[in-house]
Amino acid sequence: HGLSRQHRFLVRDKLMEYDFFVAFEDDIRVTADHVVNFLEMSTQIDRMRRAAEHSPDGKARVEDALEDSRTVRGKSMDKATVGNDLVQDPMTADDLRRLWPGFIRAEVVDNRGEQPHPLLEGSPPALDNFKWKQFVPASMEYEQSFGTVDPNVCCDLDSPRTPTNPTKDDLVLWETDISATGVRHYPGEIGWAAAMPVEDKADVGSYWSGEGNAYNDPSFKRPRRVDALLGQQAGWMATRSQVLYFHEHACPGGFLPHFDGKDWYSDSLQTRNGAVEFWSGGFQLFGRCRLNRILSLDPKRFSRQILYHSSNNKQKTKTRDKFIRLSHFLGQLYTAKERALKSLQGETTQ
Repeated sequence: HGLSRQHRFLVRDKLMEYDFFVAFEDDIRVTADHVVNFLEMSTQIDRMRRAAEHSPDGKARVEDALEDSRTVRGKSMDKATVGNDLVQDPMTADDLRRLWPGFIRAEVVDNRGEQPHPLLEGSPPALDNFKWKQFVPASMEYEQSFGTVDPNVCCDLDSPRTPTNPTKDDLVLWETDISATGVRHYPGEIGWAAAMPVEDKADVGSYWSGEGNAYNDPSFKRPRRVDALLGQQAGWMATRSQVLYFHEHACPGGFLPHFDGKDWYSDSLQTRNGAVEFWSGGFQLFGRCRLNRILSLDPKRFSRQILYHSSNNKQKTKTRDKFIRLSHFLGQLYTAKERALKSLQGETTQ
């Protein structure tokens, strides 16, 4: 744990010498496209935060929002302060301050061996029979309307260790699924985006994919801090001002050294404070610091929020049922979006 947090000391010491900081695990490929997209989305979020601060009621709204015909609104089923049915609701400055451009790891299916790849075997293959398909099918019409996932941004790596010239359907996800995800129409240029898993009490709200008993199980609750579904992004990036916000406002006990005081247990390296991923994977930000990660539903932006796990080895060690093509996952998000829009008319998921 000590090694995984050493970068925090470097960030502290160099904070006033640099404008931007990137800290990811050493097998994560981060490009200029990722950085530029992060900065653009951060600017869009901050613009709406300032708009909320200057509005008469302290809220930012979706322009040209659709009429909401719902007469009954959902209630929280856990410690969240909002229900799971927020589609285009106004957002306070504090809500927007906790919104954050997220990332998600992907691998490229490596089918170069003599034997068929396990994810491509069977009838149908595992990748065509992805989890929750029965309840939340992938609406692939988005590819005609908005474009496709671009595999070259994250994963076209010229290396003998990894497949070259990947296609959009070669990119796979294994660290979360649609059951832990929501969608929302955010104000301004942020637009439609997916809400990644977050602690219940930190949630600023979205339309959960399971709203309206979509999974045909009334007892099924929205997954929160479930390790297998958290969406490990293996690092973080931030401007100097964002790092200062983490340290001075968002994160109990601070984001930078020294890690002591009432918010830390013992020497702060105990597992009770967080595992390796707490420090190196960004889990502190998306847990204790209560930030809400979002993934744009615009395929161009979405492609720039995909990070290549260049070790490319999870497909060999994880069970097949964990994997889904990124293109199908985005299709499921579009299904959730369609259901969210129908809900405004008072229609149910079923």
